[in-house]
Amino acid sequence: MNTITFKVRTENRVGITHDVLECLFSARIDLISMEVKPHYIYLKIPESDRWFLSDLFLAIQKIRGVKQVEIMNYLPSEARENQMNTILSTVSEGIVLLDEQLCIQAINRAAEEMLHITGEEASGKPFYRLWKQGTEEAERCLREGVEIQNVSVSIPVARKGRARFVVSYLPVRPTGRRERQGIVVVLRDMKQIQQLIQSVNETEVITFDDIIHQSAAMRNCMETAKRIAGKNATIILQGESGTGKELFARAIHFASSRANGPFVPINCAAIPETLLESELFGYEAGTFTGGLKDGKKGLIETAQGGTLFLDEIGEIPLHLQAKLLRVFEDRTIRRVGSHAVTRLDVRIIAATNRDLSAMMTKGEFREDLFYRLNVIPIHIPPLRERKSDIRLLAEFFLKKVCRLVHRNPLPLSPQAIRLLESYHWPGNVRELQNVIERAVYLCPEEQKEITEIYLKKELRSIPADRRPQQCLKEQMESYEKTILADALHKYKSARQAAKHLGLSHTALLNKIKKYQLGV
Repeated sequence: MNTITFKVRTENRVGITHDVLECLFSARIDLISMEVKPHYIYLKIPESDRWFLSDLFLAIQKIRGVKQVEIMNYLPSEARENQMNTILSTVSEGIVLLDEQLCIQAINRAAEEMLHITGEEASGKPFYRLWKQGTEEAERCLREGVEIQNVSVSIPVARKGRARFVVSYLPVRPTGRRERQGIVVVLRDMKQIQQLIQSVNETEVITFDDIIHQSAAMRNCMETAKRIAGKNATIILQGESGTGKELFARAIHFASSRANGPFVPINCAAIPETLLESELFGYEAGTFTGGLKDGKKGLIETAQGGTLFLDEIGEIPLHLQAKLLRVFEDRTIRRVGSHAVTRLDVRIIAATNRDLSAMMTKGEFREDLFYRLNVIPIHIPPLRERKSDIRLLAEFFLKKVCRLVHRNPLPLSPQAIRLLESYHWPGNVRELQNVIERAVYLCPEEQKEITEIYLKKELRSIPADRRPQQCLKEQMESYEKTILADALHKYKSARQAAKHLGLSHTALLNKIKKYQLGV
């Protein structure tokens, strides 16, 4: 049956909803659905011929207190449902919605692909029919209303045997009320986690010549890095997000005698806490249910003969810091579930955007590990403290992007350069690269230079009425990106920022990747 939806804007008058319904009754029109909000009445009725609907339209407009009547595509609840379905169908994480009896209400497309089951097949089934291993966590989540994050589980999957996932359980509460209406189960394929962890086989060769600079601050930093590159000493790189800490680590590696060995970058903030130990140190056969039958070599072992780069080392929990200390002190490692000790031949470079000495004072970072790390500290200055590098970097990124899109190199206008050099760059070099890339894509082919109009709006100081208009989705994304960037800058930690924002750790990592904020 075809339907039509009216949106009626009204004054706040007692009885006005009754008068609108009386109008439908008088015209002998069935009411399919109605939603009432302050100053708005939404009516969903069967579609009729346009003359009849026109008369109804005019009759409603004549009611005292009715200000406007317009035709809508959906009721507000239908629009929200459509938006939610669109979101659920596009996210990479598997989503399973459970009711108060822990029966499946719905699953999204990603969950269908992960579990090899259709939404129709899953709907109405008890949760334990999908995997029994998660029933205890689901019941606790519903009973106590607590979030249970990043549980490693092995789930039977049709045509694939068993597969490993990282699962989180989140209670659903109506706004302003304490009782739960069910839970949301979020699944993450272990393969995606491993892709976040490392790119060992895609090691990019970086030399000190690849680090663009001319400022005195960066020159001093580079001289220190070059002097100690050939030594085997432990290095700690300190600096804000986006300053190029991994770039420095790679340059040091390829300037050392270990250049022919592996460079293994590990982002400690990207690995769920429950998996950190097994991913870093590996495990013996039979240690975990659903684990590899022959056990697994840890990421630290894969750096044998090369360089281990521990990015965001401040995210390592205290109970693992003691085990990591042994790696620094003795250059030995022991897999989870094993008594055998493996000797390591690795050079360790760590990096952080947090104040480790302040963390040590608060008891959040071990004192002995801090002093083992802090042998040769190198502070990489933020972009706002190296203004003379901005133009040089911008022109480098401009040539690089133009080459990628098969376009002749474009110069920056003098006003664009002034804007770039006056901006405070909270996202540092990474943000500058994104701004330049965006400008090249937005600049028309016939344009002969990059002017200030193609730069990010935060850089420009033009009147509000002359700013390019954004659609609602773009405004929401821009607002979300600002909130995320502020939280990451404030807490200096993806896990702490996620906790503050009420997001799961993996959900925040996806958003960081989406908006290219860096961790």
